[in-house]
Amino acid sequence: MNKLQILTLFLLLPGCTSIVHDGGNSQPTEGTVRVVMPPFLNATDHEHAGEALTQLTGSTLLEFGTPLYQTEELLSKAPEGMGAKEEARYLQVARESKAIYVLIGTVHEYRYKSDLNGNPAVGITLRLVNAADGSTLWQGTSSKVGRGNASLTATAQMTVRDLVSRIPLIVKRSNVRKK
Repeated sequence: MNKLQILTLFLLLPGCTSIVHDGGNSQPTEGTVRVVMPPFLNATDHEHAGEALTQLTGSTLLEFGTPLYQTEELLSKAPEGMGAKEEARYLQVARESKAIYVLIGTVHEYRYKSDLNGNPAVGITLRLVNAADGSTLWQGTSSKVGRGNASLTATAQMTVRDLVSRIPLIVKRSNVRKK
């Protein structure tokens, strides 16, 4: 192989990686934090950005061993905005389901950039709310731009994993494996 072929190989390899995760048992055990996660607010032009990142975040939370309480009724109502009425409804659902927290999300970027490279870009903000009193306990944001042949989904997964791993209540599972 010549130097150009080796360089090309190294540039393409990051786009060919995949990560396999085991969601484990989603049944809450004694002392386990339980979270209600309503659909994320979509503040982008992409029609399905909120739904996509809601699902990716739910999978990541389960991977880290955090049980979620979600119902079809809760997930089927995409928020038009996160006003006091919607947040109060989610807090009530959390209390009724014996969840301690509500995780509220906003997707603020989910697209392929329009520059010459056309790389995927994803940005998300999460807010952890105490279900008992509605106070914000933690808030964080993460945004990433994919490189090489990265897909929008792979970039979204990296963005969500980075942000979820910073939530103070999340304990990383030891059985996460990379492939």
